[in-house]
Amino acid sequence: MPTPEVTFLDADQARDNAVVDELVHIVNSAYALGEAGLWQEGATRTGPAEIAEAIRSGGLLGAALDGRLVGCAYVHPLDAQTADLGLVSTAPDRWGNGIGRALVRTAEDLMHQRGVMTMQLEVLVPKGWEHPGKRRLQDWYIQLGYQVIRTERFDQVAAHLEDQLSTPCEFRIFRKALARDRVGSN
Repeated sequence: MPTPEVTFLDADQARDNAVVDELVHIVNSAYALGEAGLWQEGATRTGPAEIAEAIRSGGLLGAALDGRLVGCAYVHPLDAQTADLGLVSTAPDRWGNGIGRALVRTAEDLMHQRGVMTMQLEVLVPKGWEHPGKRRLQDWYIQLGYQVIRTERFDQVAAHLEDQLSTPCEFRIFRKALARDRVGSN
């Protein structure tokens, strides 16, 4: 199985509509499947402005295979010791090929090189019932060493999107301590 090339996208790529549109498509396709039933019909996870800003900020990782974008992740500092990892997305036709794992590990390594000691991420989950895709995703993050540290109300994290939900949801906050010998351990 080929290994994806994972790197931070150059800020100039925020002006490349083809790159931005492809990343929007990857994220929205992955989330549409992974969060089916949680959002109202027609709701999308992201748009071109948000993706372009993530690229401009220097925090958007792109995963490529054979010169084609197949995944992305957004990482940014929360404080001097902690970085947030989000938008971890792989093109659905590439699920199960190690792209998500490569994105997460690269984000961890790059943030550790910058002095970050802890990675954090949020997983949206429905309240009162278990979503099979979300259960698999949580199990996957646990396999990667992440642990649930708390639950947050949806409106505490993403109040501006609350009216797009089709069922009550909350966020599970995960964290992982980055090992001192992490860099170069891939």
